[in-house]
This record gives sequence, C-alpha cells and structure tokens, in this order.
Amino acid sequence: MINANELCYLAGVTPWTPVGALPDLDRLAARAHLLLDANRLRPGHITTGDTRRGRGHWVYNRAGRPCSRCGTLVLTAQHGTPPQDRPAYWCPYCQRGPAPEGRGPGPRGRGPRR
Repeated sequence: MINANELCYLAGVTPWTPVGALPDLDRLAARAHLLLDANRLRPGHITTGDTRRGRGHWVYNRAGRPCSRCGTLVLTAQHGTPPQDRPAYWCPYCQRGPAPEGRGPGPRGRGPRR
C-alpha cells in the first residue's frame, strides 16, 4: 500500500487538494503504480528510495521532524470527519494548496522555514 500523504508530497500538493485540482492525475497514477511495484516484495513501503531506518518516507508519520528536502518542520492534522478521519502529514513549504485553518501552507515558498 502506498500512502496518499506521500503521493501528495511527490505531487507538491497538500492532502486537502481536491482530486480535480491535481496538476497531472495521469502522472500521479503512474508514480503510484511505480511505487506499488517497487514495494511489492518488501514489508511496509519506501517512498524516498532510501531504505535506512527513519528515511523511508518524505512526510508520513514525520510530524515535527524536518522535511528531508527543505528543512521545514512537517505538520500533521486530522483529515476527514470522525469516525473515518485520519492523520494527514505535509510540508508547508514544499506542498501548496488548501490546509486546515491556521496551518499554512499557501503558495509554495511562503510556508514557515526553520
């Protein structure tokens, strides 16, 4: 399984971006297929290409840790309505689009940096 938070990071959009607003849905679907294929024989999933402990994800389960690309702290917030809500993770600098009130990110380049 490939996490939607990681696909959103790779696409440069927040997890709250409507599917219809994604810049290139075909390209994102192709990337998801590549990640699924690359991870089919491994427990868990790696999206960064780095199999070392703690380096396998860009944003998933990394709240409060620095973004591997820009150093901005990764944020988290609940996405959805209980009881189907789930945690969402994103870098407010690298990902643009809607976010929960007061949680950034705005246009790329305007998020808080460390």
